Amino acid sequence: MSQAPERSWLLAVPDAQVVAGMAPAPGSGGESKSHRKRDRAFFVEVAAVVAMSAAGLLCPQGVVLWYRALLTGFVGIGGFVLIGAALVTLVCERQPERLQGKRRKPPLLLREVRDTTLAAWMAACFLAWPLARLWAGEQTGLVWTLAESGGGLRTFLQTGAALLVLDAWLYLKHRLLHTRLLFPFHRGHHVFRDPTALAGFAVGPVESVLTFWPLSLLAIPQAVHYAPLYFSLVVGFIWLNFYLHCGVSLRFLESTLPRLLVNTSAFHNRHHANAEVNFGEAFTIWDHVCKTREQDRRRDG
Repeated sequence: MSQAPERSWLLAVPDAQVVAGMAPAPGSGGESKSHRKRDRAFFVEVAAVVAMSAAGLLCPQGVVLWYRALLTGFVGIGGFVLIGAALVTLVCERQPERLQGKRRKPPLLLREVRDTTLAAWMAACFLAWPLARLWAGEQTGLVWTLAESGGGLRTFLQTGAALLVLDAWLYLKHRLLHTRLLFPFHRGHHVFRDPTALAGFAVGPVESVLTFWPLSLLAIPQAVHYAPLYFSLVVGFIWLNFYLHCGVSLRFLESTLPRLLVNTSAFHNRHHANAEVNFGEAFTIWDHVCKTREQDRRRDG
């Protein structure tokens, strides 16, 4: 019975093991077992990149069209995210007051850029499907008028419901990525213990699949998305992610966003400093419900 917890795939990885780079649990087979887990995770990550990149060979609109869409999406997503994050980083790294105090080590900027670039490629693999349909003159889920989306009230209610469902998925995904089974696919993001805005989307291929798959829904004509609102929310989420990882806090946002249960820099930065708390990505709703905020854990302790 004493070893049962060590065998459980769904046990959360303690913060101390996150710091140690997913150190093996006592009695679990030592460092060699930890290395085997990392090796298996690496091969799975490579397979995910290959599979997503090769999927265009099955595109009914044409292979060449799909890969054109992939490259266009990659340049658009990667360029927007990297340029925006670099500008935010440039400003925030010069601020005298930082959430984790003065840096003891330089930020891992090159690794943040590398991982973000790969994540942009994975996101573009999903975006290529609706983009290829659009370029082929076929219908997608994007509509540009409220009449096409069912009217203002219906659009507002559907979008609100979709945001709640998506946020629940992001929270669940994040909690699962902190289990012993899936943490090897999330470990790279926690290398950025004191991140910059460039780390906002610096996640591995498997986590990218779990995060960006909703982009492919745009290829389904029945999955109607009111384009002006959809793109506004996507851009808003990107900039929110920059703020969550920038390492500084803005008084106005820190006093306003929590009232709307929206995530903040101060809230999410604590997750990088203590990986056992504050799992929300867009909102903090499920951290409140599931009692995973840092203050909840302190109270329970």
